[in-house]
Amino acid sequence: MAIVACLDTRFYFAHAQEESAWTRKVVDMARLPGSRIVSSTLTIAELLSAMGATVGSETVHHRIKSVRTAGIGFVPPSEEIAAMAGEMLLRDRELPLADAVIAATAVTHTGGRVYTDDPHFSKIPGIRVFWGRA
Repeated sequence: MAIVACLDTRFYFAHAQEESAWTRKVVDMARLPGSRIVSSTLTIAELLSAMGATVGSETVHHRIKSVRTAGIGFVPPSEEIAAMAGEMLLRDRELPLADAVIAATAVTHTGGRVYTDDPHFSKIPGIRVFWGRA
C-alpha cells in the first residue's frame, strides 16, 4: 500500500531513538510505487541543531543520507510554501516558524498529512496528524 505523507522532525527522533516497527515501516513504504514521503529541508537544520548536539553532525548527515536512499525526499521552501507558512503564523502567533514551513510543505505536497506528535500541528487547518502507525 502506498503512502503519502510529510515527516516532521520529531518523526526522525522517534525513528532514531525508538527503532520502532511503525517508523521502520513508514520509511520502508517510501519505496513503494505511488508513495510520496517528504520532509522540509528545514527539518535538516532542526536535526543538525538538536540531534547533532548529542550524536554529532556526521551521524546526522549519515541518517539523512540513509532516509534519502530509502526514497524520502527533502523539499526546499518555495515562494508558495513561504507565503502559506506566513499566513499560518499570522493566525497563530505561538506557532514556531519551522513548524509553519513544515505544515505548508505538507499541504502543498502531501494533502496535509503529517507524521508528528507535536501538538502545534493539530491546531493548523488543513493538517491531518498521524503518529504511532504506518
